[in-house]
Amino acid sequence: MLKLANDQNRFARCFKRHIPGSNIRFTKDESGSILIFSIFLFMVTILIGGMAVDVMYHEQRRVMVQNTMDSAILRASSLNQGVDAEKLVLDYAEKAGIDPDTVTIVPFESRLNGGKVTMRRVSAKADVDVNTFFMKLMGVNRLEGEAGGTATEGVQNVEISLIVDISGSMGDNDRMKNLKVAAKDFIQKVMVDNNTAGTTSMSIVPYNATVVVGNDLLSRLDANGTFVDLVTPAPYTGAITTYATEHNSSTCVRFEDADFGDRGISATTDLTRVSHFRGGSTDYEKPKARQRWCNETRSEILVHSTVAQDLKDHIDGMTTGGWTGIDNGMKWGVALLDPDLEPVLKGMVDDELLSEEVRGRPGAYDKAQTKKVIVLMTDGDNTIQRDLKSEYKNGPTRIWYSEDSTTGFDAVLNRDRTEFDGYFVLMPNNSTSERWFVPGDPTTSDDDVYMAEGALPTDAQQMDYRAVYDRFAVEDAATFFFEASDTAAYDAHMEAVEQTEGYGQIDTRLQKICDEANTNEDIEVYAIGFEAPQAGLDAMKGCASSIGYYYDVDGKGISKAFDSIAGQIAQLRLTQ
Repeated sequence: MLKLANDQNRFARCFKRHIPGSNIRFTKDESGSILIFSIFLFMVTILIGGMAVDVMYHEQRRVMVQNTMDSAILRASSLNQGVDAEKLVLDYAEKAGIDPDTVTIVPFESRLNGGKVTMRRVSAKADVDVNTFFMKLMGVNRLEGEAGGTATEGVQNVEISLIVDISGSMGDNDRMKNLKVAAKDFIQKVMVDNNTAGTTSMSIVPYNATVVVGNDLLSRLDANGTFVDLVTPAPYTGAITTYATEHNSSTCVRFEDADFGDRGISATTDLTRVSHFRGGSTDYEKPKARQRWCNETRSEILVHSTVAQDLKDHIDGMTTGGWTGIDNGMKWGVALLDPDLEPVLKGMVDDELLSEEVRGRPGAYDKAQTKKVIVLMTDGDNTIQRDLKSEYKNGPTRIWYSEDSTTGFDAVLNRDRTEFDGYFVLMPNNSTSERWFVPGDPTTSDDDVYMAEGALPTDAQQMDYRAVYDRFAVEDAATFFFEASDTAAYDAHMEAVEQTEGYGQIDTRLQKICDEANTNEDIEVYAIGFEAPQAGLDAMKGCASSIGYYYDVDGKGISKAFDSIAGQIAQLRLTQ
């Protein structure tokens, strides 16, 4: 071990003698090291700066391509241009120095029943590839990317329910006159001035205490009832064995409270008609249509018209009368916008009752494609609604009618017979010798007679309640048939009409259907109180979609309200 150490020392002394001192000093000199590091940092800085230049140039190129694509797709999606969308976008690209082979274009059009373009969407993108200058030193020869987007221009389909008050008070203070002017101007602005032919349809729902639906629509809904077979018919000639639960004499519908929690009415919704009746009276004449609770002489619903003049004519034809049931008007106005009714309207289009442009309406609740609008107005507040009690709406009565007994000379009475001599009232609790009461002349009881069980004429037919109240007003029927013959029956028939809904309850029903309409903002509800009392104004305010959709107006101010609503409907119909 000692020997090895000595050998190493000798080698070191020998090495010193043969190596010059300057070289040894060089191996220990560190004065040049910072220069090398500085050169290294300089190269790194140059490289980073070069990368920034490459990236900046790529971004500059991307922005140029993006701007070109934006301009191209906006122009290509315009409904007013007739150039093929792909050709137009490629033309923009070529003029901007973009290789057309790097451009991808996806156009889409939506047409109204295969005709007029109502929506055009164009998607396009282009590759943004740039050769690098500095980054290739790091092995990155190209920076890649793409730029593009989608532009859509479309005219929304617009469905409008115009719900107008035609109650008796609308005949006061020129209200109906002012309404007609305002409503027709509204139709002009929405349907004509905004150039929305084919994309806008409007329904008009006139209401008082009821709404006359009209046969064209109601006949396609489930309002025909059923037939009931009697297990034990009356044991007399002409007795009813089967009767219908519904009539087809008028087209007003009676809704129950639960119906106002549902927006839709479909072809299978079970509907009940308001009875065809007139309350009161003492003239024994057959009630006229204008005297009945469901007054069929009033304007009926006009369903989804696309013709401005037809809508204006319908407004001109409106007359006033009756009580106020805003809930019924609103119920039908909402239903006419609900997609549940689409198959029914399709049938009306197929039967050429509605224009082909209405096919597919009411559309789905899709605010991007279809704007649904209600314009509701009233000049009053909700009052009451009436109908016959259920036991008097249909079914057999105690009354038979013989046509043969209405003609010829009656020797007993010493006069010519009239129609009133043809009525025979069954008296089940009388003796067989006085089984039938024949009231005769309704203005006197002097010719009232009772007849034996076998005296019923062979042509006599039992009447159901529909036939009785088609011929007589309610009080006239009670008086004529029962006042002199059956006090209990007289009292009951005098009370055959009931109040189905009253003050407060109707307000609750109205608010309920308004809340349904405003759910998810699916329907825009504008509400106008037109010279209305506070209760009516409160009802309108509570129904409107927001306070900005509520109007309190007087006189000709109703025109300003309708103008404002027309302007809001026109806004944002063009989306891009």
